[in-house]
Amino acid sequence: MQIIKSRGRLFIVVALVWLISAQVQAQDAVQVDTITITANKMEENIQDVAGSVSALSEMQIEDAGINSFNDIHIHIPNFSSYASGNMGGYDSIRGQTNLITSSRAVGIYVDDVPAILSSWTKLTNLYETERIEVLRGPQGNLYGLNSAGGVVNIITKKPGNTFRANATAEYGNYDLRSYKASVSGPVVKDKLFMGFAGKYKTRDSYIEEEGADTHKDNWISGRFQMRWVPLDTTNILFTSIDEDSDSDHGVWVPKDSDPFKIKNMGLDEKGDTYGNIRSLRIKHHTPWFDLTSITAKVSGESQSVGGKDFVSGGANLKYMVNDQDSNKWMQELRFASTDKENAFQWILGGFYLKGEEDTNGNFCKDTGTIDAPTGIYADDITESEIETDIFSLFGQAGYTFQERLTITAGLRYDRDKKETDFLHNANGTVIADYEASTTWDAVSPKLVVDFRANDSIMTYVSVAKGYKSGGYSSHMGDTPEDAMFDPEYAWSYETGVKTNWLNNRIIANMCGFYTTVDDIQIMYTDPDTWQMSYKNAAEATLWGIELETIFRPFAGLQVMASFGLLETELEKHEIREYEGNRVPFASDYNAGLVIQYNSPWGIYIRGEGSWFGKSYFGEDNKYSQEAYMIANSKIGYETENFNINFYIKNAFDKTYYNFVNCRGGVEKGILGTPLTCGVQATLRF
Repeated sequence: MQIIKSRGRLFIVVALVWLISAQVQAQDAVQVDTITITANKMEENIQDVAGSVSALSEMQIEDAGINSFNDIHIHIPNFSSYASGNMGGYDSIRGQTNLITSSRAVGIYVDDVPAILSSWTKLTNLYETERIEVLRGPQGNLYGLNSAGGVVNIITKKPGNTFRANATAEYGNYDLRSYKASVSGPVVKDKLFMGFAGKYKTRDSYIEEEGADTHKDNWISGRFQMRWVPLDTTNILFTSIDEDSDSDHGVWVPKDSDPFKIKNMGLDEKGDTYGNIRSLRIKHHTPWFDLTSITAKVSGESQSVGGKDFVSGGANLKYMVNDQDSNKWMQELRFASTDKENAFQWILGGFYLKGEEDTNGNFCKDTGTIDAPTGIYADDITESEIETDIFSLFGQAGYTFQERLTITAGLRYDRDKKETDFLHNANGTVIADYEASTTWDAVSPKLVVDFRANDSIMTYVSVAKGYKSGGYSSHMGDTPEDAMFDPEYAWSYETGVKTNWLNNRIIANMCGFYTTVDDIQIMYTDPDTWQMSYKNAAEATLWGIELETIFRPFAGLQVMASFGLLETELEKHEIREYEGNRVPFASDYNAGLVIQYNSPWGIYIRGEGSWFGKSYFGEDNKYSQEAYMIANSKIGYETENFNINFYIKNAFDKTYYNFVNCRGGVEKGILGTPLTCGVQATLRF
């Protein structure tokens, strides 16, 4: 028996030595996959881009189970996304935040088109996605719509000469059922291609509402693409995207009781949204320049109805109804240098947007059960129509000396005009009725210097000015002065280093930034009247560091880690004495760790940990979400044509909030996603 045990141990040792030696021998072939991005409007290795850019490849998106826009931020340093059901939310890069207005600090693009459907809605479903890019810092010198904080680029798969089809089914707790499918290929080889992708998803609400049937959340979306290549020098892409949802619009729940059980007011609550994008992109190559034309119409509609009994014996807000309808037409033209190997590179563009957004709000109150502060009425109706005209010119030019040193300068001009027509009616009495318009101009320069010490190390420094347009609140402000907020201006300074080691088995990037913001835009809630409005809070400073690394120690194993530190401070505040407070909607840090192993036999296992620091939900820093951690895991089996996996998200069922506020003496918030689990299977043809 002892001999058998000894031989058994010897066999295990020999097997381990053989496995380790086999892995070591295979290391020469192990490298981190190269990710090609188009952040600078041309194809480049992400390690050659002089700026803070994160990218998720098609395989990384699938492995991480990224199914919606709100899944992206956990993988990106200093990127926060505070979801509010399907009704918009707050996206923040380095402390510069998209509030619920038409002015955006973070640009969201789908195939070169700004994808903000309206102030309250955005495209949320992701499917058939080739790549996601997140650019941090001002990006106005390359993108049509100005983006002072950064840009999120979503690049979809395009139809080509290869026939491609797949179908995915997913089932999970809360009666989740999700189905998606796609098919694409040539209609006329080398000339005409078509593709279609669609997704349907339904699940029960996470929250049990006493006195109401379980609410079903439903999403359906589809994308049609047709690509035509009439000449070798011309590529034309038509895209049509539609998305319809019926889900909670960010259900407010009390924090001092079970947040997953609340009392319904007997209303047909809903958060319905519909959006579409129609775009035509033409790329044409000439001996002198490359031309890109993007023509698009972006539309969004939304309606939300809500009402909750937060306090015993009465209602805080009995119900509220919001309707919004938005249409935007836009045209972008870009001219760029043709020879991408030339030391001199340039790009010049122009952009025009004309939009109209109608908003109706009805806030009704049961004044018989709770005292309403002065300014809140039993039947409070607002109507607004906001028209937007944006014109901009932008461009940059760069020269590379001796294939080592590159100096790039960029410049942007913006002219924004906003008009509003506002009506406020309370209890049948007109409180406000006015029209107003304002025009702003801005010039935003950028300078970047990067140096390549060798093929493995690049350092860079940059300085850029960011601009976020002003505007009018769509349902707040009884005078033009109260409704209007001015533009936000930012100067951002950044330095970083990008490296790869051990024959590209390790990629490690680091950067530091310092940003000063003038007239930072914040959402202000009057504690006496509960009325919300957008204001400028004078000055703020934002600074921090960002680290990202990918390591492939041997074939099949990949480790990815990221860390973002963000320090923010309101230095001056014209509304209240909040100097020294943190900027809202920005975690003071976030970190991520992913470990995934893919065996030679098709079995794979993945573990994720995401850590988020404390964040505040107002400039007064009174309400906050403490630091928390989310753990996800997945195990599956994959072949060339088949994939099945079992997953769990928020494995420790951590309760956290995407928004917290207090009205009528009741502290309440919008819950984050609880523990979810399920099984997903995919067939590829």
